[in-house]
Amino acid sequence: MGKVLTLPERQDAQGGWHQVLREVCYGCGCRYLSAEDDHDLVWEPGREVQSSCTDELCECHTAPVIGERRG
Repeated sequence: MGKVLTLPERQDAQGGWHQVLREVCYGCGCRYLSAEDDHDLVWEPGREVQSSCTDELCECHTAPVIGERRG
């Protein structure tokens, strides 16, 4: 029998729990999370700027979406 992959979970703005996947921001290269069951539901890094970041003024830092659908 194969291994079962357990993904981390995050709570959305409405209180629901979702398993999340790591994604990479096209604007600056930082990592953010998206819900496995709804890729428009995201948790962006906000003030957390990673060493690989190419644009600290990217929207994922200046106006992050946390547990909501990207609009």
